[in-house]
Amino acid sequence: MNRSDLNNLRHSLEQLRAELDADLSAISPAMISGNLARDAADELVYQIQRDLQRVDAALERIDTGLYGYCVGCGEEIEMNQLRADPSTSFCLSCNSRVNRRASCK
Repeated sequence: MNRSDLNNLRHSLEQLRAELDADLSAISPAMISGNLARDAADELVYQIQRDLQRVDAALERIDTGLYGYCVGCGEEIEMNQLRADPSTSFCLSCNSRVNRRASCK
């Protein structure tokens, strides 16, 4: 991965993080006004926080030089996959295995 690609992906992650922060901030007023059921709001907060963790982990991997490599097998993650989901930490093969295991639970 060249420096330009890495900078573009970092920018995408930073932009995504800002959007998720804004989404998280917008939930509290919606809950107060009664626009969201409490359970739905809790689930939405959980999902946004999980997405924020993934983005923060990807940014940390960029800083440590590990970004773009699968945390499962160590192989390089394809650029098309990183462009589609810059917060991904698994290659397609490992991601499929993780998803199969999750669906079995």
